[in-house]
Amino acid sequence: METPLQTALRLLSALEDLAGQEAVLLRSLDLVEAVQISERAAPLIEKLCALSIDPGVAALRPRVEELVAQRRRNAVLLDSHLARLQGELRRIDEARSRLARVAPVYGGAMPVESRLNTAA
Repeated sequence: METPLQTALRLLSALEDLAGQEAVLLRSLDLVEAVQISERAAPLIEKLCALSIDPGVAALRPRVEELVAQRRRNAVLLDSHLARLQGELRRIDEARSRLARVAPVYGGAMPVESRLNTAA
């Protein structure tokens, strides 16, 4: 049977690996996968927090602090990507609105279909 310290070390190693994967995914703009990695980490974080009451686990504090810093950097990167995407969506909505106002001048309303619509 594992001691609390051994369990904490295993969980911390897994979390460090997940944080690294998350950072790579964020840099490659694979935001969906990055969020999924973050969701996978949540139960590990909860278990590690529960183990933190053990005095032997306190020795891992520097590694945990570095992991927290890494996760914060990842969150900042994710937030910047999301803000950029929201800006792009806003510009697209504004362009659609301008097109809808101008279309009647050129012979009636033209339906605007997304090129992403695979059923069309």
